[in-house]
Amino acid sequence: MFRKCLCLTTIALVMLCSVACQADKPKVDIQEGLWEITTVIKLPGMPMQMPPVKSTQCISQDDLIPQTQQPDQPDQQCDISNMTTTGNTVTYDMVCSSQGNTMKANSSITYEKNKMQGNMTATMEPSNMTMTYTLTGKRIGDCGR
Repeated sequence: MFRKCLCLTTIALVMLCSVACQADKPKVDIQEGLWEITTVIKLPGMPMQMPPVKSTQCISQDDLIPQTQQPDQPDQQCDISNMTTTGNTVTYDMVCSSQGNTMKANSSITYEKNKMQGNMTATMEPSNMTMTYTLTGKRIGDCGR
């Protein structure tokens, strides 16, 4: 009888913790769906600015970070760490590796219902070149499921 009671208590505590953990997850004021994201990259010392790059991505409460995968680098691997949400702003660190190069970045993105804006500062290794990214985005529709 004691074991059965202990087992039921343990299950109840696990369920309560999972509900409490989900309740504590901050929500961002965002309209989930398909977003068009425009990225402008600035490289110091470049005589001309690179043209903006547009991409589309489904953005949701569970996936708030715009993808940075370049079409010409399908083997690129990125890891996200130190992600925090304060109000409608998501900050995170990112490390991407591809073809023997590593990019380390710090990012901040602020959402407001159906639009977003953000900045990222990235350093390429081994060249130690620093780039700044400016991101803007808008919701353009629903995601196909």
